[in-house]
Amino acid sequence: MLVSRKAILPFLFACCNSLFAQNIQNPVLTGVADAGVMKYNGKYYLGGVRTNGDFYVSEDLAHWSKPIHVVSMNNDWSQNTGADNSQIHANDMLYLNGQFHLYWSVNYWGKDKHAVHIVHAQSQHVLGPYVEPDKKSWMDNRIDPKLFKDDDGQLYMYMVRFTDGNTIWARKMKNPSQFAGDPVCLFASLPNTWETIDNRVAEGPWVIKYRQRYYMMYNANHTSTHWGNYQLGVAEADSPLSFQNGNKYSYPVVESNQSILEENYVDVLRYDGKYNPFFAYTETKPLGGWTLPVYKDSDWKQGEGGFAAEEIAGSTTRKFGTKWDSSFLWLRKNFTAQQTRNLALRVLHTGDTKVYLNGLLIYEKGGSNYCIVNLEPKQCAILKEGNNLLAIETQRGHSPFFDVSLFDMRNDKADDILMTPGQPNILRGPNGFEWWLVYMANKNNDQRGQYINRVQFFDKTMYVDGITGPQTAGYHPTPSLPTFSMNMETTSFGVLKQLKPSNAYLFETAIKTTRNAGVVAWWQDENHYARVGLDAGSQCWYLQTCMGGSKSTQTFPLPTDFRWGVYHHFRVERNMGILKVWLDEIPTPQKHLFSDIIPALTPGVPGVFDESGNATFEGVTYTIGFDDEEVALPAEREILKGELLCQYELSFQLSGLSEQSVSGSYPIYVDKDNYVKAFFNGSTRMFEVTAVKKGQSLWHKEYSLSCIQTVYPDVKYTDFIEKNYRFSSPCLIDTLYLNRHDADHKSTFVDDMFSLFTIEYLQEGKWLPIKNQLVEIAAHPAFNRLSVEPVKAEGIRFTNKNAEDIQRHIYKLRVHQQFKDSYNFRAVRRNDKLYLFVDGKEIDEIEIQYPASRIGLCTEKTPVTYNGILYYHIEK
Repeated sequence: MLVSRKAILPFLFACCNSLFAQNIQNPVLTGVADAGVMKYNGKYYLGGVRTNGDFYVSEDLAHWSKPIHVVSMNNDWSQNTGADNSQIHANDMLYLNGQFHLYWSVNYWGKDKHAVHIVHAQSQHVLGPYVEPDKKSWMDNRIDPKLFKDDDGQLYMYMVRFTDGNTIWARKMKNPSQFAGDPVCLFASLPNTWETIDNRVAEGPWVIKYRQRYYMMYNANHTSTHWGNYQLGVAEADSPLSFQNGNKYSYPVVESNQSILEENYVDVLRYDGKYNPFFAYTETKPLGGWTLPVYKDSDWKQGEGGFAAEEIAGSTTRKFGTKWDSSFLWLRKNFTAQQTRNLALRVLHTGDTKVYLNGLLIYEKGGSNYCIVNLEPKQCAILKEGNNLLAIETQRGHSPFFDVSLFDMRNDKADDILMTPGQPNILRGPNGFEWWLVYMANKNNDQRGQYINRVQFFDKTMYVDGITGPQTAGYHPTPSLPTFSMNMETTSFGVLKQLKPSNAYLFETAIKTTRNAGVVAWWQDENHYARVGLDAGSQCWYLQTCMGGSKSTQTFPLPTDFRWGVYHHFRVERNMGILKVWLDEIPTPQKHLFSDIIPALTPGVPGVFDESGNATFEGVTYTIGFDDEEVALPAEREILKGELLCQYELSFQLSGLSEQSVSGSYPIYVDKDNYVKAFFNGSTRMFEVTAVKKGQSLWHKEYSLSCIQTVYPDVKYTDFIEKNYRFSSPCLIDTLYLNRHDADHKSTFVDDMFSLFTIEYLQEGKWLPIKNQLVEIAAHPAFNRLSVEPVKAEGIRFTNKNAEDIQRHIYKLRVHQQFKDSYNFRAVRRNDKLYLFVDGKEIDEIEIQYPASRIGLCTEKTPVTYNGILYYHIEK
C-alpha cells in the first residue's frame, strides 16, 4: 500500500502540477475597465469604460468578439461639454418583457461642467441602438447603477452617492425607468478595516439571490494602482434592502495577491533575522565597483525603502520611506542568504533601472515597470553563505518612485502581480450551474482589463477562486460548457432524443410565441412526459404531465403586462422526481417546485414543443447535473447518484464532523469493487483518499487537515479596545500568529505583540482564558507565534491589558487549525485526472484509470449533513 502525507498549506496550493495551459488566460479582454455584463439567450454582452458605447459579445466568457457600437451620448444636458461617449462608464444591462434596458455612469469632472449622473436608455434589440427616453435630464445621481429583479418581480436599483465618502444606496423601482419611494442608505466603508486602507470608498454594487440568500459584492478603497488597495467584499442579507455593515463578510473575497505573498514569504531585504527596512543610498554617481559586496559605502546615506517625491497616504504599492526628487539614485542593501536558493525579485520604478546581485546584472528595464521576476538557477547560484549584496541604479522618470523586495520563495514560484480587482458582475456560466465573476483588474504594469474567476458557495458562504492569471499555480479552468447547447435562433426541434437520458439535469431556452409553445421538461416516450408551456389564449403558463397516456394539466395566471411575441426565458431543473421551473430568471408565478409528478428513477431527455407552428427558440442549454440544498445522512449510510461520466464536478459543504467522524464521498464510483473514496477522518485529523480496483486496494493517500488560516475581526463585536475574531465553524486550534508591525503605525515593530493583550477563546458561548502560553518569533520574522494548549474554539478575543491604551495595535489574526467541524469538498474528474480541493485549496492532482463513473456520499460512524451539493457534467 502506498501512503503519502501532504499538508494543506494556507493560501498556497500544496499541489502545483496542474498545467498552466489549463488556466484561464486572464485578462480575457484587455483595455476595458469598469464594465457591466448581461447574459441573454446564451450569450454575454459587455460594455463600460473605454468601450465608448460599444458592446463585446461572448458565448463562453473567455473569448470575446470585436466591439459593436450600440449607444451614443445624445442628450440635452451633456451637450457642449466634454461628456462624450468616453464617459459611458460602469454599464448595467437588463432584458425585461421584450425591452432591453441599459444604464451607465457619466463621470465627467470638467472645467466647463461637472456631469456625474446615472443614465438610462432602451432598445428593442440587444445590440441597439439604445436611446434615452428622456433626453432633457439624467435618471439619478451619482454613479455605478445596478438593477436587480427579485423573485416576486420587484425591481431595485443600487447606486453610489457621495454622502459619506462613496456610499452605497438602494431604491425600489416602479418600472425600469421610474423610482418608487425614497432612497435607502445601505452602507459606507468602515474605518479601521480592510475597506479603509486609504480612502473611504464603497462602490460598484452587484446583487444576486441564490439558495434563498441575497448577496451584494462591492468595492472598497481607491481604484488607482497608485494605492493598490482596491478589493472586493461581500455582504449577505435576507432581503434586498437589508444589506448593512453588520452582515458584511469581515474579509475581502478578492484581493491583491501581493498581500498574500508578503504574509507567506520572507522579504530578505527587510527581515534579515530582524526588521531592517533601510538601504544605503546616494544621489551622486559612485565610483566603480559599487555593485560588489566589498565596496565601502560608509559615506552613503541611510533611507527606508520606498523612495518617492511625495507620499501617497495609505498606498501599499507605493509605500513611502524616504524623500527622493533628484534625477538619479543608487542603492545598496546587504542581506544574509543562509540556505536561500530560490528568490523572486519584485521591483517598482518610474525610470530606467538596473539591479545587480553580487555584481551580476539580474534585471534591466527602460522606463517604468511594476513586476516580479523569478530568478533563474544560475542567478541564484551566485549567492554566498553569509553576506550578499543587492545594488540598484535608477532614474527619476515621471512621478519619481522606486522600491524593491527580494522574496525567499522556498520551493515555489512567484506569480505575476495581480491587483485592484473591481466593478464586479456575477452571472451564471455557460452550463447554467456555475457562477462566474467578471471584473476588472491589473496585472504587473499592464493596462486594466477584464478578468473572470469562478464563484462558489460553501453552503451559503460566497467564495471566489481568484484573483488568478495564466501563471497562477493550480487548476483554474475556463467556464464549463453544457452537455448540449444551441445558441442560434431556431424553430421547434422537438425532443432531444440524441442526448444521453438522465435522472438529473438542467434545461433552459428562450421562447418567442404568440400562441402556445414551451419546453419538454422530461420525456421518456410518447405516453410518458412532462412539459411546461405558455398559452396566449388563456394568458397563463402551465405544467402538463402524461403518464401511461393519461394527461393532467395545472395552469397558473401570468402577469397582466406579460408581452407575447417577444422572447421569454424558461429554466427547468429536474432532480429525480422533482421539477423546479423559472420564467424570465425568477420562480414561475404561484408555483415553482413540483414533487413526485414524474418517476424519480426513470431517465429522460428534454426538448421543446410548438402547438401552433409560429414559435422560435434561442439559447438552448442542456447540462446533466443537480443542485441540492441539503442532505442529512445517518451513520453507516451511503447515497449513490449521477450518470456514468468521465468528466464532471462534485462539491458540497460537510458539517457535523467530530473526532469520531469518518465521512465524505465517492468522487468516483463504478461499482462496489471499483471506486475512489475520499473522506474526512476525525480521529486522525486527516483527509484520506483510497482507490479500489477489482475489490483490491490500489493505493491510499493521507493529507493533513492542519493549516493556517487568516481571520479578520468581526465588526459586530470589535472596537479599538477589544478585537473579536469569529471562526466559520468550531475548530481545534493550537497556535496564534500576530503581525509585529503596529496596525496603525507600520514603522513600529514590537518584540512581543501578544504581551499587549488579554487573550480568551469562545467555547459554547463562554469566554475562557488561553492557557500555557509560549511566545516566540515565527519562521517569518514579521510575526509573533503563540503556542497554546489545544482547545476547541468558536472565536478568539484580544482585550488591551492597559486600561489607558486605546490603540488597536493589531488587525488580522493567523490561526493554526488542527481540525474543524465543517469543510468544503470539491472533486473534478477530467478523464484520467482527479483534482481534489478542500476549502477551495487544491490538495492534489491524481492520475487515475477508471471507466465512466458515478458519484456518492457516505458516512461510517456518525451522522453528518451535506449542504449545497452541486454536481454537473463537464463537456469536452
